[in-house]
Amino acid sequence: MGQNYRRFLRRQGWSIPVLVAIALFAFHAISTLVFSVLGLAPSSPQWGLTIILGSFLAFAGAAAGLHTLKPFPLRLTGLISGMSSLAILGFYSFGQLSGQNPKWAVVGAVVGAIIGAGFGFWAARQSGIWQSAIALCGGLCAYGVAFGVGTWVPAAIKVGRWDIALVLGLLTGLYLWFTRRALGWAYRQFLT
Repeated sequence: MGQNYRRFLRRQGWSIPVLVAIALFAFHAISTLVFSVLGLAPSSPQWGLTIILGSFLAFAGAAAGLHTLKPFPLRLTGLISGMSSLAILGFYSFGQLSGQNPKWAVVGAVVGAIIGAGFGFWAARQSGIWQSAIALCGGLCAYGVAFGVGTWVPAAIKVGRWDIALVLGLLTGLYLWFTRRALGWAYRQFLT
């Protein structure tokens, strides 16, 4: 046990702090963005950004969750997950660096999407830290969708819209399952 652990640390030890940093940054960015749009209504001027955020989170989370099931080519799901995940992180980073200027945030999303598409396409056939990083970001995006959609379920129940509450509850459960699958995949890829 001790010798295998030392061999693992020699081989993968440098990647542990890198993955922790990626996880902390992605979690902070996604949670900040999700919490900033929770109270918005369709009449809000920022509603368009809410739809874009939700779309990117949903694509990244679904692609990361489906990547583990392999119903589509790995490069396709890697490309979509990487593109959407890094678009979210680019949106957040450029938005914060520009003092929350929406135009620069959109530029950051485009830059992140281009870099993420290339990285996700390349990393889909790799193993180890790169595959783990893409799966980790995608899993956190799936959790962001599950949390965001899950907050609407009590509101739908309160106004008596049981049909909407059921659909939103099922969608929340699906994205929690995607989160579990993606984070499990990230863990397994890290150990290889």
